[in-house]
Amino acid sequence: MKSQSTTFLLSWLLGGLGVDRFYLGQVGLGILKLITLGGCGIWAIIDMVLTGIGSQTDATGTPLQRDAVVGTPVKSQTVAFILSWLLGILGVDRFYLGYVGLGILKLITLGGLGIWALIDFAMTGMGIMKDAQGNSLKFG
Repeated sequence: MKSQSTTFLLSWLLGGLGVDRFYLGQVGLGILKLITLGGCGIWAIIDMVLTGIGSQTDATGTPLQRDAVVGTPVKSQTVAFILSWLLGILGVDRFYLGYVGLGILKLITLGGLGIWALIDFAMTGMGIMKDAQGNSLKFG
């Protein structure tokens, strides 16, 4: 079973070369993605988003493995990922997840000069981010 964490990191960092598709066992798509440099970047972004919101599957159609569910998921991974990607530097993702103090700090520091925003983006995309109550994020 393939991991969402690994797939997301490969997609984000090496998606333009099709490495994520090779990892998922989709060799033909990996070669196409490599030849087109991730569809001039567009295909690479789409794959990164699909993985980040938890919708990517492996070559057999099996959903990617995530950490075991903790607590009662209430907040959406899709919403958290999109907020982290587009507004993470302003802390909007942390506000959404219930971390008001961290959201304010992230806003004041512009996402820790971008570093904190990148870390939160990666954690959310990998499916390991939790809400303020310690619950896993749900799909959808």
